[in-house]
Amino acid sequence: MEWTTVSAVVRWFNQVKRYGYIDGGDGGEVLVCRGAIERATFLTEGLGVTYVAVDGSGELRSEHVHLAEGVRTAE
Repeated sequence: MEWTTVSAVVRWFNQVKRYGYIDGGDGGEVLVCRGAIERATFLTEGLGVTYVAVDGSGELRSEHVHLAEGVRTAE
């Protein structure tokens, strides 16, 4: 299986519920759960990330989420 890493921006993340959504590389949303975040404990809106998109029961979800270096967020 070949994985493609995508760069994107966090749309929102609820720290209490431990999930949120990333603006996907194609303009759609990608689910992100706390367990998929590597080397961080939470995400914030507008934060740049990289991830691997996985099809999960008809909804894209992210795996191997990392904080992106050098990604500029909307101001």
